[in-house]
Amino acid sequence: MVQSAVGIKCRDCARLPRSARVTLKPDRAAKAVLVSLGLGTLIGLLLGGAGTTGIGFFSFIVAFIVGLLIGRAVLWASGRYRSEATAWIAVAGAAWAYIVPAIVISIDTGLGVRFGIQGLGLLIAAFIAYREAS
Repeated sequence: MVQSAVGIKCRDCARLPRSARVTLKPDRAAKAVLVSLGLGTLIGLLLGGAGTTGIGFFSFIVAFIVGLLIGRAVLWASGRYRSEATAWIAVAGAAWAYIVPAIVISIDTGLGVRFGIQGLGLLIAAFIAYREAS
């Protein structure tokens, strides 16, 4: 008999299943980072094109969708591995998706970066991406 987290078990029953011992492998982590930044760049360029005309209140719904897409893409790239590491990779991609349009808009208009709606969208997208991948 062996002491386990839920009480005393026999040796066969106390062994952890393989799924409980899985870790994020470096190749999967690299793939998740590349997918996160690649998708973040693509979405950021699309938002940068739409951001010069402004999308108003709809930007909050767009932020939710951006976070959802990036979170699920990172989860897929990591082999469905849910952890803090994959969650923060997704947050980085969601943040990058909102940093790119800020750069594009500031270059296009010649003005400095404005935080307003863009910053709130970044926070919403990052939160949703974190919740989706963790």
